[in-house]
This record gives sequence, C-alpha cells and structure tokens, in this order.
Amino acid sequence: MAQKWEHAGVTGPSVAAGRELGRVEFGPDDLRRVREIVRTIAVERIPDRADHAVLAVHEVAVNSIVHGGGHGLLRIDETSDALVFTVEDDDGTGSVPQLGTPDETATSGRGLWIAERLSDRLTIEARPTHTRVQVHLRLAS
Repeated sequence: MAQKWEHAGVTGPSVAAGRELGRVEFGPDDLRRVREIVRTIAVERIPDRADHAVLAVHEVAVNSIVHGGGHGLLRIDETSDALVFTVEDDDGTGSVPQLGTPDETATSGRGLWIAERLSDRLTIEARPTHTRVQVHLRLAS
C-alpha cells in the first residue's frame, strides 16, 4: 500500500497530468546534467524561480542517489498552472521520508527540507518498489 505525504495541507493526485517537457535517467555522475536540463526548462517558463527549481530538484536527485539505489529518473511536466519535476527511484522500502527542521549541528538531512521551502508544493509517495518525489512550481500568471 502506498503512503503519501504532502506539505501545506494540499491534497489531490500526486502525479501531474500535463505535457512532458523532458526525461532523464541519472546517477552520481549526472547531477550536472540534471541541473542543466532543469535550468534550461525553468528559465523559459519561470525565469524568476529558475534557481529555486535547480536547487530543489538537485536536492531531491541527490537523495535519490544516496537513499534510492544510486540512480533515479527525472521527468519534467508542464500542467496548466505549474512545472512539475518528478524524481523516482527504486528505494523499495515503502517508507515515507521524514521531514522536520534540520538539526543545526547535522552535516546532512536538509535536502527535502530545502526542496519543500523552495517549492509551492512537495509530494512524496512511497510504494514497495519505488519512491516518487514531486516538486511543483507555479507558472507565472
């Protein structure tokens, strides 16, 4: 059974129904390429928040590498009102990553916290075979 977590009390489907703009499989040596792809797409559609998109997706991708089997898949979709960056990996634990205020003395554990702060909506879904994290950034109106 899937577990789902969403911040800011937002409810609804976690998978974006929109037009796919990009897709890339990545591992530890591909983080620069992930950032470049996110920046290229974000600059065109949300120029004022492109840096937020790059950092948020980078942090989620690093988590995917560290905690999700060393690799992941990034899919970028555009819905009617947002860019949705979906990172999936083969975590397979079925446990939802816990978010909380990072300990000031900790040397890690801030990735999802940073992504949450930079996004308009962050969705985390854990299934027995994989984990999916979605970073939603509203399009300029």
